[in-house]
Amino acid sequence: MTTTPATKPGNTKRLFAAYTEAVNTLDSARSMPLNIQRQWVILFAVGIAVIAMVSGLYLDVTARAAITGREIQNLELVIASNRRTNADYETDFALLMSNQAMQDRARESGFEMLEQGQVEYMIVPGYLPVDGIHFKSEVVETQPISAAPEFHASLLDWLAEAVRTASTPLGDVR
Repeated sequence: MTTTPATKPGNTKRLFAAYTEAVNTLDSARSMPLNIQRQWVILFAVGIAVIAMVSGLYLDVTARAAITGREIQNLELVIASNRRTNADYETDFALLMSNQAMQDRARESGFEMLEQGQVEYMIVPGYLPVDGIHFKSEVVETQPISAAPEFHASLLDWLAEAVRTASTPLGDVR
């Protein structure tokens, strides 16, 4: 059997005061004109609707960010997989192009190793030999950005040039 704790006399006064205040608030709400009550209800409903719309917008943006993040992770996995596959292909290609593998394939195809005295060279007029296979493109050396003359001008020189260019008529621009 449960018993309720005995209330102290000061506690009872506070509880009664809170009850009285709540009843007075409800009575004052009932005594308000109907149009004011409707305004408060509409204002409350609009507030709830605005909060719901902002929450929905936040959830939409968050969901899009999460989906985009997941897509980026998936693309990074695909890139890593492609890099591994390319590395495997490069390894296979290097094995196929090795000297021993080339000699083995040549022997299987019926070619024989010749000595230097057994080879006859013929010059065919009009024949231009192919340059061969280029595995990498030629590297073009570029001038570092810091060495470019545009980056040696001071801020004041640049500003003076910009003002001079802006103040000249369009036909006189160098």
